[in-house]
Amino acid sequence: MSQEKLVKLQCQQCKKINYWTTRNKKTIEKKLEFKKFCKWCRKHTVHKEMKK
Repeated sequence: MSQEKLVKLQCQQCKKINYWTTRNKKTIEKKLEFKKFCKWCRKHTVHKEMKK
């Protein structure tokens, strides 16, 4: 069985879900955090993994 699971990435400024990605839960234990472009804020903001 595959350990990669789909996760949501949420903008930390406007709280909208902008991206989906996969994460291997065996190798990556902490939550993902990326700086990505938010089309509602219209700038690059921090996007963190959130619960499904």
